[in-house]
Amino acid sequence: MALRKRINPRSTPNPDTGFGTNPSSYGGRFLNKDGSYNLIKRGVPFFTRISVFQSLIAMPLWAFIGIIMLFFIAINFLFALLYIALGTEHLNGVVSRDFAGRFSETFFFSAQTLTTVGYGHVSPVGFWTSLTASFEALCGLMTFAIVTGLVYGRFARPRAYLRFSKHALIAPYQEGVGLMFRMVCYKDKHNLIDASVRVNLGLNIEEQGKQVYKFYALNLERYRIDTLNMNWTVVHPINENSPLRGFTTEDLAHAEAELYVQVSGFDEVFSTTVVQKTSYTFDEIIFGARFVPMYHESADQSTTILDVDKLDAYERVHLPPFSDS
Repeated sequence: MALRKRINPRSTPNPDTGFGTNPSSYGGRFLNKDGSYNLIKRGVPFFTRISVFQSLIAMPLWAFIGIIMLFFIAINFLFALLYIALGTEHLNGVVSRDFAGRFSETFFFSAQTLTTVGYGHVSPVGFWTSLTASFEALCGLMTFAIVTGLVYGRFARPRAYLRFSKHALIAPYQEGVGLMFRMVCYKDKHNLIDASVRVNLGLNIEEQGKQVYKFYALNLERYRIDTLNMNWTVVHPINENSPLRGFTTEDLAHAEAELYVQVSGFDEVFSTTVVQKTSYTFDEIIFGARFVPMYHESADQSTTILDVDKLDAYERVHLPPFSDS
């Protein structure tokens, strides 16, 4: 359902977000909470479309470890079957007579060959078995070289290490109200230098009888800070120039409102610029609330304590009136 109310004429749409204007072509939110785009690409073959290296680098750690373990089990499973097909009489040291026992021994021989451990309990005899074992050892060297590169790539990949509040709030601000969310660097000894933020608001509105998406670059209280070493509350004052002036919860829902947030800063550890993105949909924006402070003085008054677990904490408050007049 498109918003039919008149947008503040002082607000200028931003045509440079990279998103389209036809709401019927979009499904769900533009940007996922983790910063990835809510997009599936089709029309080209799977192995042309996918980047294996990038996927393995970017996937969650538990999935990465799981894939490595599954690959290790699968390749040893296949080589164990191949050794059995060639005949276990060509493997010195295999003593089991039943299939399960022979498979177990060849599986662990394969694991030892793949990792070049070679305990010596089982050894190949004959040309074809020795050739297979040699090929498997080569596969093992190549595999571990690739895995080492992937592990290093994941370990050394520059990241912003930012967490964003779960909700954005419409809260009292100065003499009026403002839209705000906050973020924090959650790693010890990790700060961003010269951090900056950009926030765009997407609205599904009715224009000349058609539903269109319009994007507005929101004016912020502060666009950059010298050092992001604590939490940063980003504020958009809802004033006479704001496209949100006079909006209610129902208006945001009708307009399918979504905030698109992009933060960048210089990471002095990796000596490079890092970027992190997130978004807030209309049902993640709360009216009449304000954030609870995250930091306080230590008991001995010698340092400051930043409670990262309070990033999402807020309390309900009364909003002063704000209209579209």
